[in-house]
Amino acid sequence: MGEHKASQTEKDRKKKAVKEPEYGCVPSRFWYNFFGTGIALPILRRYFRLDVKTDKKIRDLPGPLVFVGNHPSFIDPVIMAATVKGRPINFVAGEFLFRRKIFGPVITKGGCIPKAQFRNDLRTVRAMIKVLSRGGTLGIFPEGTRFTDGHSIPFESGLASLVKKTGAGVVIFRSHGAYMTWPRWSQSSFRKGRITAEFTDVLPREKVETMTVDEIHDYLRSALDYNEYEYFSSHPQEFRSKGVASGVQNIANICPRCEALNTTKIADAKGDPAFASGSWGKDAKRKKNVLICSACGNKVLMNSRGFFEPAGKDDKCFPDLHEWASWEKTVYGKMAAEPGFTLTEKVSLFKLCDERNHAKVGEGVLTVKDGVITYEGTECAPEDGIIYKKGKPLSKHLGRDIIESGKKVTKTYPISGMRGMLIDYGKFVELFEPKEGAYRYVPENLQRLYEIQSIVMAMKDQMDS
Repeated sequence: MGEHKASQTEKDRKKKAVKEPEYGCVPSRFWYNFFGTGIALPILRRYFRLDVKTDKKIRDLPGPLVFVGNHPSFIDPVIMAATVKGRPINFVAGEFLFRRKIFGPVITKGGCIPKAQFRNDLRTVRAMIKVLSRGGTLGIFPEGTRFTDGHSIPFESGLASLVKKTGAGVVIFRSHGAYMTWPRWSQSSFRKGRITAEFTDVLPREKVETMTVDEIHDYLRSALDYNEYEYFSSHPQEFRSKGVASGVQNIANICPRCEALNTTKIADAKGDPAFASGSWGKDAKRKKNVLICSACGNKVLMNSRGFFEPAGKDDKCFPDLHEWASWEKTVYGKMAAEPGFTLTEKVSLFKLCDERNHAKVGEGVLTVKDGVITYEGTECAPEDGIIYKKGKPLSKHLGRDIIESGKKVTKTYPISGMRGMLIDYGKFVELFEPKEGAYRYVPENLQRLYEIQSIVMAMKDQMDS
């Protein structure tokens, strides 16, 4: 009996080993060259107006190399690959991409490496070292998440440590136009503009050998410092979209005139008397390009170049989203510093029920107070919850009473140890527990997600200072 059990355990172990993907493998010629740069790239060149020429000098540099770039858009890996077409790159990507039924296996065979956002992931580190040890090329966007407001995001020194440990050379990559082509906050998919890119600097392996980890990190931070709006100011271009501002209300959510929170709403310039005369041009005929404050009526237009303009002399705005968001951070910082400050919001609780789908498993209240995020509410087992596929609940599960079947729980997340928050603006925020994994919280007021994130990060900064 014992021998049978041991034999079965060995079979299960081997079966699991066979199914375990080989992250960091040499990119498959079919999936990377034929499917990726051969089919996907030409399509993206056409739809995104990708104007990128192959840089042969960078393409032919000896490895190991780390290509490092900002992360303004979903399509950054494709843009980088186009600039060194013919040289395979092992890209590091968010682990959520690998949950997708078809896309996940394709990018795995293409050499991609999954990375859990905002926390240590030894699986990722091992795969990256494997790539560099064989003289390969890594493609990394160290900010860990896409731009929120067109400006680069601070990141920690983990990449600098990897570069120093492996002795790899570093190449700095930068794209222009990708942020407004498909901004993180967009609710109207991509915009037709123009994307260009280039490699801006090379840190040779010989130089890496003479530098400390801190010096490498300072170099990376400086080389990646970037503001897309500054680039647009000297290189103006138009972005065509059915809703150029759709979704921006989830970031620009404090009114600059009355300072009311979460009152900005999207409207159309087309048909609005405020834009019937003047020098508004084609912007006066567009839809979903106006922000209106429901509290004071402040009216702001986002023009086709991505900048803001006040509708009238009494209306107030910032010139671009980066300046608007920077001002909001000061407002949220003052709020978070007030003695006894508390933020509360009703939320629905979701948990992964398989490799790809989430189940609604409870309801309760999320509270941010005294450096801790707390959820108090109910939770049932994922198999007893309401399973969602592609953002919609399965009809056969709609009758389930998850409150009755759940138990009362309290979950706490200390802010001091957080590196960041996984947020899909206008949809959800995910918080991680070491033993239980990630929990997804969907607020009753979806516009409050940026407020929650800003308050949490303000508290963290105050605790760290």
